[in-house]
Amino acid sequence: MKIRTEGGHFWITFENGYTLSVFNGYGSHTENNFAFDKWHRVYENGNPFENYWESKLVEIVIINKEGDLITQDIIESDDSVKTIDINELVEVINIVNNLEKEVS
Repeated sequence: MKIRTEGGHFWITFENGYTLSVFNGYGSHTENNFAFDKWHRVYENGNPFENYWESKLVEIVIINKEGDLITQDIIESDDSVKTIDINELVEVINIVNNLEKEVS
C-alpha cells in the first residue's frame, strides 16, 4: 500500500479545530527524504505526470488551532513529528477527528 501526493504535502483541518499535516515529499522523514533525482523531475522538468511523491511512509504533525505542534500530546511520539505507515495514518485521522472540539 502506498500514498501518492501531488507536491508532497497536504493538511486535513477537522471540524473540532485540529489540523493533521501529512508530508511525504523531498525532505520528509520518509523514503523520499533526500531523493534529489525525484525532486528534480517533479519541480524542474514541468511534466505534470511526474509531479507526485509516492511512499509507504508519511511524516505527520498534529496542530491545534493556535498553531502549536501537539503530536506527542495526542499519540505516542518522542517529537512533534512522527513517521508512520498508511494503516497508522488511518488510525491517527480517526484519533484527531474524534478529539474534543477546541474551545474558541
